Amino acid sequence: MVVALAAAVAFGWSTALMHHGASGTPEDAGGLLGLLRHIVRQWRWWLGMAASLGGLALHALALHVGTIALVQPLVVTGLVFAFLFRSALDRRLPSRRTMRWVLLTAAGLTVFLLAARAESGSDSLDTSRAAVLLVLGGAAVTAGWVAALRVPRHAGLLLGAAAGVVYGLVAGTLKATSDTASSGLGTMFTSWPVYVLAVLGVAGFLLNQQAYRRAPLSRSAPAANTVNPVVALVFGVVAFGETTSGSAAAITAEVLGLIGILAGVFLLARTDEVAAAS
Repeated sequence: MVVALAAAVAFGWSTALMHHGASGTPEDAGGLLGLLRHIVRQWRWWLGMAASLGGLALHALALHVGTIALVQPLVVTGLVFAFLFRSALDRRLPSRRTMRWVLLTAAGLTVFLLAARAESGSDSLDTSRAAVLLVLGGAAVTAGWVAALRVPRHAGLLLGAAAGVVYGLVAGTLKATSDTASSGLGTMFTSWPVYVLAVLGVAGFLLNQQAYRRAPLSRSAPAANTVNPVVALVFGVVAFGETTSGSAAAITAEVLGLIGILAGVFLLARTDEVAAAS
């Protein structure tokens, strides 16, 4: 899907620019408010925000015309673009080792989710099931935030994973919002998905900025981009009734894809060659 790939490029550019701005926050800037005061003075950060909004619009369009499980594998390839663009901002080429693990992670995600691609689904959202997923996701995000405070050494990984949960839920609520918007703006603003989407957007934004500040991109981005599509896939299956293939070939491909994901994330997380600051 061309639209989903365009969204991936936009999100990759946004990630690189926002990480460049947030990772340069001085140590004495203070807590979250100090971080926000610093990043809003960075023109590259604002450019990243614009790219993020553009990517969100493209993502919404892609989800409106396609299933979550088909769109997300393409959107998460933004991880590859993020590392390329981040290296460009530092005026250096990414190392072969870094790119090898980036590509392995992205390839594993793509194989896994394409093997589990949706064969059918419903345009109507099961509200009760969606609510359960949102509550469980909120609990997981809270646990990740608390754990990041208690274990600073792994803050990047934990915050990245928490952000991945949020953006996986964003994909589901974004699809629900775009579906209601097709019936008119009045219908959209009188339905709950658009308001939940706004809350999730703010939460994801804050988690990302903290992750960008506290760890290199090589630690937060892989976790976020691994958890994100898996949560989105679950949302599609549970809340929209999308079904996955159960053939032996599909199951084999899913296992191989999962191995690629785990290996790529582990090896990339051990690579510190993407600088935390310029």
